[in-house]
Amino acid sequence: MQNLTKLILLYLVMTTSASAALALDRTRVIFEQDSKLETIKIKNPADKPFLAQSWLSDINGEEANNEFVVIPPVMRIESNDYAILRIKALPLIENLPKDRESVYYLHVREVPPAKSSTNSDNKKNVGSIQIAIESVIKFFYRPSALSSIKNVDRHIMNSTKIIRNSNNTIDIENGSPFYVTLSELKVGDSKEAANFKPTMMAPFSRQSFKVGKNRTYTLSHINDYGATVTNTFDCKKSNVCLAQEKE
Repeated sequence: MQNLTKLILLYLVMTTSASAALALDRTRVIFEQDSKLETIKIKNPADKPFLAQSWLSDINGEEANNEFVVIPPVMRIESNDYAILRIKALPLIENLPKDRESVYYLHVREVPPAKSSTNSDNKKNVGSIQIAIESVIKFFYRPSALSSIKNVDRHIMNSTKIIRNSNNTIDIENGSPFYVTLSELKVGDSKEAANFKPTMMAPFSRQSFKVGKNRTYTLSHINDYGATVTNTFDCKKSNVCLAQEKE
């Protein structure tokens, strides 16, 4: 019953509004340990004010208020204006892994102003509901030990391997200390892998995909700036496929 309620609410959100009114200035947040503070601009291009309720959750959906604090948790953003959201690190970040990234999710829920009604239109408003649209973006905590890696995309490219297996599957190995969001996998020259779905790989992890053998694979991931980075992997000499250097 609880899951059904969640599905109904999700349907209402999706069908009531095609997009959120409030707009964040990025699609992901990279929080460097040495910075201690990160700011996000939230714009309201609508013709009415909105309340913005913001918080962080961990990968399990639990509120993450031990490592970070979101300031302010609730704020009013006037029409055609913007506000600054601040995320500050707390001392307990010292308990997070120091050799790899940690991932959280930043939630920004927009609450429209309550509709005022007079007696003449009370009947029209009976049964009406207001939907709070919620934007969620990834929030990566990057410890100081990773600051020496200046070119993250190149490091990911050189740390990624594709292993061809004998059972019509491949393994993709993320040997980097970064979370890698894989967006597309193509087999050979142009054929897109039918069974591949975008996924986020944890640092130093491996995932299997049901994809046929080929001599080359083209793998794309989303980088720190929200752009797509594509690399081709060569498997001509062995079943361990490495990224080809770009000219």
